[in-house]
Amino acid sequence: MLFAMPAQARRAAIRKILLSTTIRSQSELAALLEAQGIVTTQPMLSRDLRQLQVAKREGCYHLLTEERVTPLEALPTLLRSARYAGSNLIVVHCEPGAASAVARALEAEEIEGLIGTVAGDDSIFVAVDSKTSGGRVLDRVATTLEGYE
Repeated sequence: MLFAMPAQARRAAIRKILLSTTIRSQSELAALLEAQGIVTTQPMLSRDLRQLQVAKREGCYHLLTEERVTPLEALPTLLRSARYAGSNLIVVHCEPGAASAVARALEAEEIEGLIGTVAGDDSIFVAVDSKTSGGRVLDRVATTLEGYE
């Protein structure tokens, strides 16, 4: 029997599946949910994955923050590089499909002078209020990359 489920309970089921099973597509995840009697739609699933901070990496879906760490520290394998693109703009390159998660993590860092981010698929524009603030953002990204290398 299929039934609609409150978002919180549905997300708990999704989290449990992602922690125990390799998932390569949203349709695969939807089928596993349906096997548990949980009805979902593609837009609903996309919202749930975004809310759970799930990213697709190396062809599989992964929960990005399973432990309590600084948001950016949970993502070192997704970062590639960062550099200035002007006095108030930094470009951060990351793995394909990970830009939104990395942008969210950068904003969660609450780095002084970071005004906002615009994320594409594998790159992020980071607006800063000054070159000094840009240095703080670059230092934070570099520290995260060094921790991974």
